[in-house]
Amino acid sequence: MAVINKTKARLAALAGLAIFAATMAVLLARQFSLGPERPAPDFRTFGPAKAPVRIVEYSDFACGACRAAAGKLEELFKVYGGGIRLELKHYPLVNIHPWSLDAAAYADCAGEQGKFKEYSALLFEGQEKWGEAKERPAEFRTFARDLELDWPKLEACSAAPQTRQRIKLEMAEGDMKNVNSTPTFFVNGKRAVGPMQLVEQARKFDNILKAAHCGPLGNCTEIQGKPAAF
Repeated sequence: MAVINKTKARLAALAGLAIFAATMAVLLARQFSLGPERPAPDFRTFGPAKAPVRIVEYSDFACGACRAAAGKLEELFKVYGGGIRLELKHYPLVNIHPWSLDAAAYADCAGEQGKFKEYSALLFEGQEKWGEAKERPAEFRTFARDLELDWPKLEACSAAPQTRQRIKLEMAEGDMKNVNSTPTFFVNGKRAVGPMQLVEQARKFDNILKAAHCGPLGNCTEIQGKPAAF
């Protein structure tokens, strides 16, 4: 009996250590913005791969601040052009925006048909209507029709397990990086929350591009190819 009790105690201690180690790993990952990094799909990636300024954004299509941030990003690309690399990642706040995960899925599937940016723009423009809908929003289909997308294909894609899984993996990645509001940006690894903090980070872009020997308007063609638009 004494041997059995010692064995149970040893197993309990090991289990406790395992839980403690896992908890510390999560806390450290959140503290230092570590975690599994999965590249965004090509249709959600803009700018040269070797651009000196690298921005990762976690966003929600039902978020008003995310809509404002999209406008700021447009302005930054006009100013800095090929000096910026942007990856857009989904972080739908489903507790307060019940349709935002669906919106992300439809946007990705529009991207599969070559219209991610256009569909995203419609989602942001009409977010008050579909974002507050009590029943499944008709706007998702309306936007597809306006962009002449293949609706049956889009609908099947949006419901596909792999589409939902990709979004949920990005949400989990955001959790590991302690993302808890949108939009959250990581500019060359440094966190910026909201469009105003993004603008504050942008004040450093001139120096970053200068150090990378980029010319006016973020013209870094000598080191990374053609400038890209957002």
